[in-house]
Amino acid sequence: MAGGTSGKMMTEADEKILECLKARQSFLIDAGAGSGKTSSLIRALDFIRGPDRTSIMGEGQRVACITFTNVAKNEIIERTEHDPLFVVSTIHDFLWASIKQFQKELKPALLAFNDSLPATSRRKHSQAELEVALETVPTIIYSDRGANFPEGRIFHDDLLGVAYFMFRDHPLLSKVVAARFPFIFVDEYQDTDPLVVTTLLDHLLKTDQPPLIGFFGDKMQSIYQGGVGELSAGHKALLVQIKKEENYRCSRAVIELLNKIRTDIQQQPAGANLPGAAGYVSLVGVDPDLDLSALAVQKARDAFGWDIEGELKVLFLTHRLIARKAGYADLWAAYNSRGGFTQDRFQSGEDPIASFFVNKVEPFILAWREGKVGRAISYLKERPIQIAGAAEKARVKEALNGLLALIDAGGTIEAVLKHLRDAQLVTLLDDLESAIAGPVAPADPGSPEAAHQAFMALLLAVPYVEVSRYRAVLENSMPFSTKHGVKGDEFKNVIVILDDAGANWNQYSFGKLLAGTDTSQSREKRTRNLLYVCCSRAKDKLIVVDLGAGAQAKIEELFGVGAVAM
Repeated sequence: MAGGTSGKMMTEADEKILECLKARQSFLIDAGAGSGKTSSLIRALDFIRGPDRTSIMGEGQRVACITFTNVAKNEIIERTEHDPLFVVSTIHDFLWASIKQFQKELKPALLAFNDSLPATSRRKHSQAELEVALETVPTIIYSDRGANFPEGRIFHDDLLGVAYFMFRDHPLLSKVVAARFPFIFVDEYQDTDPLVVTTLLDHLLKTDQPPLIGFFGDKMQSIYQGGVGELSAGHKALLVQIKKEENYRCSRAVIELLNKIRTDIQQQPAGANLPGAAGYVSLVGVDPDLDLSALAVQKARDAFGWDIEGELKVLFLTHRLIARKAGYADLWAAYNSRGGFTQDRFQSGEDPIASFFVNKVEPFILAWREGKVGRAISYLKERPIQIAGAAEKARVKEALNGLLALIDAGGTIEAVLKHLRDAQLVTLLDDLESAIAGPVAPADPGSPEAAHQAFMALLLAVPYVEVSRYRAVLENSMPFSTKHGVKGDEFKNVIVILDDAGANWNQYSFGKLLAGTDTSQSREKRTRNLLYVCCSRAKDKLIVVDLGAGAQAKIEELFGVGAVAM
């Protein structure tokens, strides 16, 4: 069968992947931007369901394909035509399915994970008290309400660690999973948590009859804070390393720029690549609340003679400006008060509270607002009370209409949460339930709990409409986006806006990157990766706009003398 490979020709990298599949050798593929990484993944899956399909299915085995997001999961399921040979799931779903039946072993694993947490963690419990509490817990469950270790409830943030201890301490588990899945593919490996990589390569791959593990991704496109990024030298040594150097997406001028941003892969145009253009425009000293894209286009026209026609996407590499322009500055400020890691997870949509609103609440609000009654009701299937009978349907309708009225009147996040709770529309996260339950005693100053209380106070006061605007940006339904919202996407023309003033200083520095003066190797790598991901979205013209003062000589080395307007 021919899955969805979008008509792309077999490449040298694809040939090497097929050789690995035939020889049962695990591999690592670094696929440059626009190189057709997903097509290579689908082609590999198609190859397996050729000669090996009957034997794999006959043995009761399956092929696992682990993704970083549900969007990627659904795309792969569609492109493999819903074939039951493939178990396509997020890493959390894959790990939970692998360990949940081993309840006897889960309690010690949860204890080990709790013991590993730093003393400053709000999730950490007294080891002795937790051990006693777990004696009366019948089942450890993976819940989307939040973590409550004494009740045997683990959350999204806990699962990877608990699974790591399960695989580390119980070699038989690795044998069971390896026997079930002779092939395991990991999509976007660079964004995978290091604990998961360790689980796969230090435990699963070292069983007597290991699975073939294939890592698909690109170390230069690592933009999530908790991702492994580049594999360690020791882990790389376990894998056949493959590079995919084609670029089907970007214009030739943009490819030339990308090959200067990174040197480990030198891409070549591989399709109907446009000639295109790539330039740098300085807007230092300009009020950031002005229309930066219009100013940049005008300056590029004046300096380079460019005409930007058709689709134009504006990418902000830091969240400060996009939050202001999209209308959720207060929401951003609340998260910004918590510092780098929490702020980064907010930007990517990974923060548990932000994810709750975006994935649990916003879908039925949006559907009801659009008059899609059936769809809205379908999102409420996990509601504590089933929607059955005319009276209950009327109550739900009244509650949803009241919810929209509350939001449209400027209701705060706190008011919306209380409405959701009182109408029993959705089960709240424990953290949110506690926050709206009533006054609590102030935590000790300087403690993690005090910082959390301060954050929740800011968050609850934010008008809820800002959550909807934040969701729209995450889902790419505005003319401008964040770095996380566009990964894998492509646009005819792109403006990338560098804003060091809005960057977390210890995470990114575009000025130091472009000047070649960054003394922090990790920050330089993060900043370079970020610039690479965003610049590689452009199919035709690219304008990099700098709101800071750049080093002209270094910038001209990157873009060319005739493509820099200071």
